[in-house]
Amino acid sequence: MHTKIEADVEVIVTWRNKTRHPGGPVAKERINLKVGDRLNFGISSYTGEFQPGATPSIGAFEVSDHHLLFSNFTTSTTFVIENLEGGTELVKARPRQLGMVIPFEMSRVLIPSGASISELTVFTPPPRLLGPDQAATVAESAMTKLDPESKYFAVLVALCEPRLRGSSMAAVPSVQEVVERLKGIKQFRGANRSSINYHIDYLTDQKLPVSQWAKYVDEGRMHSKREALVAFSLRFDLVREEHLGLLPDLKRSRAQPS
Repeated sequence: MHTKIEADVEVIVTWRNKTRHPGGPVAKERINLKVGDRLNFGISSYTGEFQPGATPSIGAFEVSDHHLLFSNFTTSTTFVIENLEGGTELVKARPRQLGMVIPFEMSRVLIPSGASISELTVFTPPPRLLGPDQAATVAESAMTKLDPESKYFAVLVALCEPRLRGSSMAAVPSVQEVVERLKGIKQFRGANRSSINYHIDYLTDQKLPVSQWAKYVDEGRMHSKREALVAFSLRFDLVREEHLGLLPDLKRSRAQPS
């Protein structure tokens, strides 16, 4: 099912615009696009970064009645589009690729330019949804029966937290880092590495079918159970940004003495 963009709804593209002078101010720029609009862009000869209308054009946004389309006009540079809501989801616009659909409601577009990378933030209208009475009823997956009030789920959220907060390249926390992160929760005041590992083993052995991730070998290195849990949970939206509220306040957690 396609997501239709109504004619009176705007797609918003924002970015930070540096002046041509080193150390000068940085302004936040914004362009609103409607159905039928097209935005070609290039690299500024002054700042060396993203600039709408600059020539030669290296890419374009185009709003159709169903999608936001993105094109890469370069011969050798890949552009990356990250889902700002999904933690690790991304798509790539390869060189000379035209009219690729941007599938995310909120995304970060990364455009390599010289020695830096220009970052754009793109907002599209929310997708249309079926009414509850129109949706198909299927047998509930065991994965959807995770208990958000359980201790194992808090451990899972702590593992996923760095990537949920916006960085798809963030390292997965160590077991000791999870111990420290959860200290502010009453049930975890006596937690240690052994107790956290117990919950990790329970998740991988009893709750989630992550064996293909845990046993996957990449250049001779076996991925850890922690990495497998994070990859699997974020891929299937089992842990989402809304679940971060289950963790102690991040500033207070960092301020606590170890």
